[in-house]
Amino acid sequence: MTRRTGMRPLRIAMIGQKGIPARYGGVETHVEAISTRLAARGHEVWAFCRSRLKPGLDGEPLPEGYHTNGDGSDFRGVRLAYRPSLHTKHTDAASHALFCALEASWAHSFDIVHLHGIGPASCAPVAGLFGRPVVSTFHALDWRQVKWGERARRMLHRGEAIGARHSDAVIAVSRLMQAHVQNTHGIDATYIPNGAAPPATPPDASWLSRWGLKPGGYILTVGRIIPDRELHTLIEAFNQLPSTLHLVIVGSETPRTSYSDSLERAAGSRVLFTGDVFGEGLQALYGHCLFYVLASRVEGLPITVCEAMAHGKALVLSDIPENVEVGGEAAHYFKCGDVNALLAALSELSSNAALRAGLGALAAARCRQTYNWDLITDQIEGVYYRVLSGRA
Repeated sequence: MTRRTGMRPLRIAMIGQKGIPARYGGVETHVEAISTRLAARGHEVWAFCRSRLKPGLDGEPLPEGYHTNGDGSDFRGVRLAYRPSLHTKHTDAASHALFCALEASWAHSFDIVHLHGIGPASCAPVAGLFGRPVVSTFHALDWRQVKWGERARRMLHRGEAIGARHSDAVIAVSRLMQAHVQNTHGIDATYIPNGAAPPATPPDASWLSRWGLKPGGYILTVGRIIPDRELHTLIEAFNQLPSTLHLVIVGSETPRTSYSDSLERAAGSRVLFTGDVFGEGLQALYGHCLFYVLASRVEGLPITVCEAMAHGKALVLSDIPENVEVGGEAAHYFKCGDVNALLAALSELSSNAALRAGLGALAAARCRQTYNWDLITDQIEGVYYRVLSGRA
């Protein structure tokens, strides 16, 4: 990959992610994917990370591609800048974004400061204090999540409005979010979706042995364990499925609450909670599942669905608009929250190999054509140069 012909390399700050390599969620996966690709094109990319999450602090081996030396740390060509935060539920992300935006506004001569998430987007005026061009990506309308109280929701609404008004460009990861930004804030957001990278070779099935799984012997779902994901509905439906298949639930709840306890009590012997899985192990789980299911009530544009499509997997998705947008014709949809409808969908996909193959082929093509990180990086790079051209 090379940057656009005749265009100078840029110095870019990424702010809003917990850190890279991605070990936390969709925003981090997005930032890792585009940052490493931009760095490979010759841009100087800084990813601001939370100090308490620096790899190696707990004695675990450093991730592949991660290097540290006297001058700092980097990951696959991306410079990692570790900065502190006020570590509480309501201040962790906001304080870290604020500290980093303030630093990026005056130091390091950044050409672009790129904020990720509607909360960090509230720091757009700070990031632009000394004339830095600011781009904000809206990954999800976080105020819709059950976990936030009324006060937190008001703050997220406010952050979204500030980010929309004070950014030089706003990127929305879904068409629905793009329309929301236009209708609510009168801003023409640029639609650039999330994506995935199709595997160059089939993933190593030997990873499955650690969980006692066999290729094609399980249904997969991936994501944080939160009520919005409707995992209680999925488990209730799966428990009624007359099959020897397993349901594999990848993800965790941090901090843990009674919700995880309730799921584990409801789960039958065929339901497996793996906790967080990354890298080759996660790719093996995607690559060898029978099909992928996402029962969510709230999403942005789910990267986990893109990942499953990259592996050519058929999809069973709740019928929320965000899922319909990403899945298109490659998915079997069911009414969100309806246990019987989900059970019927699981039953049909489990028993119909031809349907799975057809949907999987559509999914793989859909990922290559639209939800492809290389194409997405092209589009984001184009936004940067367009913003700088407008400033000039």
